[in-house]
Amino acid sequence: MKLGTSLRFLFPVSSTTFATFREMLDALPPGGFIERPMGAISTETQAANLVDVAAAVRDADLDMLIVGDHHAVPPTYANSFSPIPTLGRLMATTGSMPLGAVFLAPFYHPIVLAEQIGTLAAFAQGPLVATLALGENERQFAAFGMEERSRIVRLEETVRALRGLLAGETTTIEGRYCQLDGVQTGPSPRVPVSIWLAGTVRAAAERAGRLGDGWLTGQNVTRGELVEQLDTYREAAARHGRPALPVLRRDIYVGESDREAERVVSEILSEGYRGGSRDQLLVGSASTVTEQLEDYRALGFDDVLVRHIVGDHEQMIQSFKRIGEMIMPRLRALAPLA
Repeated sequence: MKLGTSLRFLFPVSSTTFATFREMLDALPPGGFIERPMGAISTETQAANLVDVAAAVRDADLDMLIVGDHHAVPPTYANSFSPIPTLGRLMATTGSMPLGAVFLAPFYHPIVLAEQIGTLAAFAQGPLVATLALGENERQFAAFGMEERSRIVRLEETVRALRGLLAGETTTIEGRYCQLDGVQTGPSPRVPVSIWLAGTVRAAAERAGRLGDGWLTGQNVTRGELVEQLDTYREAAARHGRPALPVLRRDIYVGESDREAERVVSEILSEGYRGGSRDQLLVGSASTVTEQLEDYRALGFDDVLVRHIVGDHEQMIQSFKRIGEMIMPRLRALAPLA
């Protein structure tokens, strides 16, 4: 069983950030999702902490590290670290570990994205994963002069263009939003690059099976929804002759004991987190979290990508140490799913 991590990328800039987040959270409809900025307030400290966390991930021998994406965040509210330069900095620390990023695909021109990925691959010591997501924030789409309803077509056209460009092919696409006429670009990646698609509904799982090299689930998807979506994904992948690689997304905190982990996480949840419910989190001692991961493996997920619930830097580092010392050896002993 493989376990990777997604790093935080949205950080507070002042004491008013949390109050603003709470206002937005309270205004959401039931089941709504909003990213909570967490961590240090200083931009310098945020950057330094990210490098420290990357080293902790490397030392814990995790299987992958990815970073996220967000756009047009008011600087009076939060800092959003852009994925490409963040990965460029962190790969100096992570060594040969596979790396990746989630890209909100509608906001990227495929020529620019292919060139950036190819450049990252020139420096990378291990494989890269580009995970393409739709995005679902009206304000972000308005900032780019786009209509949110265009996002599915934009994503699918980006996938088609990106495959050709990354392969060094002469690429022609006459799409609704993407028009390429015999375009080539480089550098061609010198390490393997996979394209995953992220999504939280059955239609997204079908799209990932049809177009992607992997499917990254939504963090807040319930167990019942996961079962349905996994079936949809596998059926679509088989129908289109693509290998199936379902990757589970969950948030995590591994405490020194079940009691300590519950205390830490309950405090965060009571303040307001990011939607979803307690049973969609991996929380507890190393033994408890390992059992939770094995349960998801029995469901059909041999690959899991976790992100820490806590914003406190030292708590996060200690949690990664417990993952490396007590969880990874047990996961390594499990045979891959057939």
